[in-house]
Amino acid sequence: MKHLYFVSNNLVSKTNVIHSKETTFKSAREKTMLSKKGEENALSLTKMKVLEDIEVVYASEYFGAMNTGKYIAEEKRIDLVIDKRLNERVVGNLGTNEFRYLKGMQEHDFNFKLEDGESINDVQKRMEDFLLDVLISPEKNILIVTHNIALMSLIAKYCNKGYNLYDRLILDYHDEVIFDGTFHGMDIIEFVYDEDKCVGFRRIL
Repeated sequence: MKHLYFVSNNLVSKTNVIHSKETTFKSAREKTMLSKKGEENALSLTKMKVLEDIEVVYASEYFGAMNTGKYIAEEKRIDLVIDKRLNERVVGNLGTNEFRYLKGMQEHDFNFKLEDGESINDVQKRMEDFLLDVLISPEKNILIVTHNIALMSLIAKYCNKGYNLYDRLILDYHDEVIFDGTFHGMDIIEFVYDEDKCVGFRRIL
C-alpha cells in the first residue's frame, strides 16, 4: 500500500511586495511567500504522527509550496523534489472579470477556461500524470505539497458533486465532505493506493 498525503497550505503573506515591471502576474503569484501563520502550519507538519514515516516530499514550483515542504524534509533529512505539475491552476486572462467569476464558472463547468488559462480538467490531467510517476516509485509514504484548486481538481475525479445554498461546489466521498467550498488555512488529504488503484481517501485536516 502507498499512502500519499496531499497538502495545500493556503495562508500566504498579504504584505505588499513590489516586483520589477517585467514580472508577470503568474510569476508574482509563484513568488508569493507564506504568512507567519502559514510558516507555523508548515512547521506543524513535522509534529504530526500521521506523517512520521514520510520518505520523500514533493512540492510545486511556488515559493509557498517549497517553504511548506522544507521543514519536514530538513527534519527527516529526505529529498524535497520540485515538480511543476503540482503548480496551481493557470488563471489566464481575466480581463475585466474578478477571480470569483472564474471560480464560479469553473465550479460548474470543469472544461471552462480563460484565454491562456487552464480548466479544472486540464489541471486534473497533469496531476494524474504526476501520480503515474509517483505510484511506480519505491517510496510508500509520500508528502505532496500542492494548492487548493489543483488538489480539488484531483479529488473531483473520485467524489460526488453538489452545491450548497450559496451555489458553491461541494465534493463528498462515501458521505464524507472532502471539499466544502470554503477557505481553510491548510488542507491535508490522504490517498491510499494498492499498486496503481486508489482504494480510498480521507480528509485529515
